[in-house]
Amino acid sequence: MPDIVVLNPESNVAVATLWTKKELVVGKLRELGVDTKVNIVGTLYTRYGINYLLYTLSQHTEIDSVIVFGADLSGSGEALVELFRGRVPEGLRLMWPLEEVKPIIDSVKVVDLREAFKKNDFNALAEAVARSYSPGAKRQRVNLELREVKASSWPLQVAGLSIVEDDVVRAWGKLLDAVMTWGFLKESEYGEMQKQLLGAQVVLYAEKALKSAERLGEFFPRDELERHVESLIRGVEGASYSYGERLRRHREAGDQLELIVSKLASSPSTRRAIALTWDFQVDPWSRDPPCLVAIQGDLSGGRYNQLAYFRSHDAYAGWPVNVYGLLRLMEHVSSLLSERTGRSVKPGFLIVFSASLHVYEHDWLRAQEVVSREKRGFAAFVEDPKGNFIVRLEGGRIVLELRDQEGVLVESYTGTSAKEILGQVNLDALMPRHASYLARELVRAEEALRKGLEYVQDAV
Repeated sequence: MPDIVVLNPESNVAVATLWTKKELVVGKLRELGVDTKVNIVGTLYTRYGINYLLYTLSQHTEIDSVIVFGADLSGSGEALVELFRGRVPEGLRLMWPLEEVKPIIDSVKVVDLREAFKKNDFNALAEAVARSYSPGAKRQRVNLELREVKASSWPLQVAGLSIVEDDVVRAWGKLLDAVMTWGFLKESEYGEMQKQLLGAQVVLYAEKALKSAERLGEFFPRDELERHVESLIRGVEGASYSYGERLRRHREAGDQLELIVSKLASSPSTRRAIALTWDFQVDPWSRDPPCLVAIQGDLSGGRYNQLAYFRSHDAYAGWPVNVYGLLRLMEHVSSLLSERTGRSVKPGFLIVFSASLHVYEHDWLRAQEVVSREKRGFAAFVEDPKGNFIVRLEGGRIVLELRDQEGVLVESYTGTSAKEILGQVNLDALMPRHASYLARELVRAEEALRKGLEYVQDAV
């Protein structure tokens, strides 16, 4: 548990707060006078974090009791309880074979107080701490090693990435590949290394992406994905990252999702349908501010488009779960807009901007596994939202036409060489794969023109 507070190093009791702020729990322990009976208090956001809890227990043989008390938004608490009951739960990827960690599982008692947390019963926590407190004994030490992957870095921070996709998992694989290839190696505020890429933008065709999102169930438990949707749309009180609390019950702005829907329904041309999760009374000084900072809605051509800005984005464990929630939020808002306007509104584009896109060191190997699994699909055709190009020879010249998604002519370019025509097109605005395709076809057209041969687009 890297995100921890140590209260009494001699105590045999630890508290796992899951998604609840550890500072809140520490404060309550002090109010109830049992803080000196607790060794470590730490968060446990994901199932994968159980590996770090096990590693911590291997190093702290004085701890023989772990009390689980907090908001279980991702199922990490359920997985922890199940593991210490003797079964490896679905979706838990242990760094070590079960037999290596079994001595820890057999010698540490886990007290499940998640229901007490739901009732805001901190007295139950204090009583459990008092009952479990029995310092002095030492468990047998188990030597666990964190199995990390060595990585190289770039001499300068790399910035700028744009991906257009219709498949969520493929987009995730491309992002992970980019971070692992070009990420800048640096320390994080959590005491471990990370690879970081700045300014990453992913544009998803929402309707197609929603269908492909079913594949996320191959990587994340379905209940974890659905819990995130629930917490995003409605919120969960007492959790560190319950975006729904900030979106539906913001201290200053109130129900911001309702504001987005009402603004777009009454004025489809508005650019003011925006919601902020940032709380200026708390977040500037918080050790745990929200990663998702803003959501903006747009209604154009019967499509609801949604933009999301993340100040910080865990590319491996956070991005796919967040995007799934945002896609489902688009479905929800589109349905509400259809009801309010009396016209069919469908999800359009989801644009996700990650200011800091990063992969933590403990996930490097797993990120590479996802890339290896998905890389064979990277070459799949994805339509460029900026239209299509038609190339032909006419009257001794090369003619290039830019047409929109419905085939209507937007612009026409002519010349006698690929270089001449490419100089007229803003290639930087196109998808990289589309730009390279266009250059290839224009070179082929130029060669056919020079040799007096017939040119047929896409003939190779």
